[in-house]
Amino acid sequence: MATKSQRKATRAHRRRAVARGLVRVEVQAPKRDADLIRALAATLRGEVDDADMLRSRLAKALKSPEARTAFDIFGSELDDDAFTGVFDRPRQKRRRDVTL
Repeated sequence: MATKSQRKATRAHRRRAVARGLVRVEVQAPKRDADLIRALAATLRGEVDDADMLRSRLAKALKSPEARTAFDIFGSELDDDAFTGVFDRPRQKRRRDVTL
C-alpha cells in the first residue's frame, strides 16, 4: 500500500498529464522494440513539428489502400482465382414467368 504522500504525488502527476492532454497507453511488444516504442512516444509528446511529421509518416506507412468502387476491385489486375467462391450463390430453382 502506498503512503499518503505517494498517493498525493501520483494524483498530482496524473492531473498535470490530463491538463497537457496526455493519456496513458500500455502496449506489449517484443523486447527488441521497446526502445523504439519509447522513442516514438517521446517524439509524439515532444515538439509539435516533429510530432506532426512523425504522425503523417506513420499514417502513410500504415495506411492500406482501400478500394473505392466495385470497378476498383473487378477492374484490378487480380487473377480470376482471387474471386473464386465470392459469387457462388445457388440459382433459384423456380424462375418467374416473363411475358415479352
